[in-house]
Amino acid sequence: MNITLVGAGAIGSLWAGALARQGHTVHLWRRQTDSTYTLNWQGIDTTNLDTFTFRCNQIDQLTCSDIVLITVKAFQVSEAIKSIAPWLDASTPVIVMHNGMGTENEVLQLLPDNPVLYATTSQAALRVDSHSVRHTGSGPTWLGAVNAAGNQWQALAGMLDTALAPCQWHDDIHYPQWQKLAINCAINPLTAIHQCRNGDLAAPDFSAELMAVCREVAAVMTAVGYTTSADDLWQRTLTVIKATAANYSSMQQDVANRRPTEIDAITGFLIEQAHHFQLATPANVALWQQIKHLEQNYG
Repeated sequence: MNITLVGAGAIGSLWAGALARQGHTVHLWRRQTDSTYTLNWQGIDTTNLDTFTFRCNQIDQLTCSDIVLITVKAFQVSEAIKSIAPWLDASTPVIVMHNGMGTENEVLQLLPDNPVLYATTSQAALRVDSHSVRHTGSGPTWLGAVNAAGNQWQALAGMLDTALAPCQWHDDIHYPQWQKLAINCAINPLTAIHQCRNGDLAAPDFSAELMAVCREVAAVMTAVGYTTSADDLWQRTLTVIKATAANYSSMQQDVANRRPTEIDAITGFLIEQAHHFQLATPANVALWQQIKHLEQNYG
């Protein structure tokens, strides 16, 4: 397939290389103006590198794309879509993949006729340098439609699964999005504030704060319609902490490199939903405030 991938950060580069390895023609749409980009791609259990050179920012490639995969951060989604909209065929399916929630309504307004799908992934990647990415952790990817036209493209889950397993279709993509959001609310802010690896959160010192976050998220999820418990989210969070013990979260990396984080799409989204249901979320509000303070004080 001809695939345009918008955004070549860690996760975007991971998917670009994985799709190229399966023989797909991958074209990158990047903020940088270069017409080509060379990527060194390293799998999860090997020291070997695959090297790919992708064409970039070519209108003819975008126009003839079979699908578009958007992997920018949540706060960049709107501008990313606006940058491609003039040349995007209305029949082309668009997959949006980012941490957090809250961009869907605007995406549907910007793409009223396109099949629109969302994906949430637990695959992990590290940008070693500006031309190298390493696959650092394997986890499930879920794909689902957010409009009627998107439901016709369930086969795309199989394509993504072949490139970077496991990937499955979900009839209600909001459910895995909420489950991922719950884990991100617990892990990402704390690792960013303490500048630590995910595994460090297994220490007893973090137990009370993690449980408080899980308790608040469980209440909001249940109010939204996805009944769960604090204990269930706590166990899921601990499982991820242990499985990704050596990894750094994306938010930790953003703060370490003094970049804007996705805190508003993760904890901020949770707080907004809590306000709608008149639920108190003091633990999450405190974490949101600490991350915002860090961002505002970048040198």
